[in-house]
Amino acid sequence: MQYHLAVKGIIRRNDRKILVLKRSGEDDHKPNVWETVGGGMDRAETPQEALQREVFEETGLTVNIGQPFNVFTFKKDTGEFKVGITFLCDYVSGDVTLSHEHSDFRWIDPREFAKMESVPSLHAEIARYAEEK
Repeated sequence: MQYHLAVKGIIRRNDRKILVLKRSGEDDHKPNVWETVGGGMDRAETPQEALQREVFEETGLTVNIGQPFNVFTFKKDTGEFKVGITFLCDYVSGDVTLSHEHSDFRWIDPREFAKMESVPSLHAEIARYAEEK
């Protein structure tokens, strides 16, 4: 079985709110659910470079990539297997400008995420983040 590497970021502002995005209804994996920013790596990228690129492509924001926070695995609806690394990221600048991959965004208190439609593993990750921060 072959795995592909994915990177995700919990982007946080000084007011302790984090950025979450709603997947497009046309997405091939979990359409219309809430998630954090991220995506796949290109061959010549480090995980941090890939996340910096994904954050800018999906939101237009500039962030500082910090420490890894979580490692996870999942199977996409397409059958593809992924191993992922979630990094803590600090907002630096920019206004959110969504790509075609997402239909909405919110800056939320991490504890609010429990009420949003998402996948169980991300609910657990954000709950753990809320407890530790």
